[in-house]
Order: sequence, then C-alpha cells, then structure tokens
Amino acid sequence: MWEMVRNWLPPTTAMIIACMGGYTDITSRKIPNALTLDAISFGLWMNLLLGGLRGVASWAGGMILGFAFFPLYIIGALKAGDVKLYMAVGAVGGWRFGLYTMVLSVLFGGVTAFLLMLVRKDGRRALRSLWNYLVNMFLTRTFSMYQPQEKSAYFSYGCCISAGAVAVLLWMIVQNM
Repeated sequence: MWEMVRNWLPPTTAMIIACMGGYTDITSRKIPNALTLDAISFGLWMNLLLGGLRGVASWAGGMILGFAFFPLYIIGALKAGDVKLYMAVGAVGGWRFGLYTMVLSVLFGGVTAFLLMLVRKDGRRALRSLWNYLVNMFLTRTFSMYQPQEKSAYFSYGCCISAGAVAVLLWMIVQNM
C-alpha cells in the first residue's frame, strides 16, 4: 500500500496542479503565484516525506528542469506563470514526470499554435511574421523579444501544460496495467 502511495501520489498531484493552472490560465489569463509557489513548497515536503533524500533530489531535478524554460520567458515565448507552472509540476511530480510533461506539452503547444494560426482571421500573416522573426534571429544571431502583430490573439499555454501532464499520467497508468 505504501509503495502505491509513494509511486502515484506525486504524479497525480502534479497533474491536478497542472490542470488547475490550465484552468486559471483560460479563465483569467494568469497562473497565480499562490498556486505555483505553494505547489513548489508542498512538493518539497511531500517528496521528502515519501522518498527521503532521494525524493528531495527528484524535487530539485524537477525544479531545475522547469527553470530550463526561463530563456523562453526572456524572449517572450512564454509568460512567467508558464515557467513557474513547469517548475511546480516538476517539483511535485519529480524530475521524470516533469520531463515527460514538458516534452508532451511542447508538442501539444506547437500543434495547437499552428492550428490556431491557420484558423484565425489573420493566421497566415501571423505565421509569416513568426517565420521572418525566427529567420532574422538565426541569421543575425541577435535575440530579441517576439512582438506579435495582433495584440488580441491570446494563447493559453497553461492548457498545453495541463494536457501534457494528463497525457503522461494516462501513459503511466497504461504502462502499469
């Protein structure tokens, strides 16, 4: 029984936190610090109680992986709440759950953003603008914040993070059947 709690409580809790972050991102366009920072400290204590020093190492690894997205915040590709949500998911679920969530959420985010660009009114123009930005950044080797042409176009990346966390947890369940 204890082994089951130790194996499933962190990833399940991390998935719930990711879904809460995705929900608040859609409803208020913000992922609150009260959710992410409390989740990070909760993750430390939960992983310490469940796994001892190994749990703390997993917590730290998850935090570091989440912080790896900070450069995307610097160039304007992500918001600070998205980076903190990545850190919270990694801190609570551990480094492995955080890594898989990050990979899947980037894939979900890329596909979703591309589809939204095709569907929205000025999607082709926005896609061309993004392409020109990336080519210019590559050729000149200068980094600057991306400024989208349409200010009204909002993309809730927190939902992609929550979708990635749900997919990882479902994958874990299927693997253990």
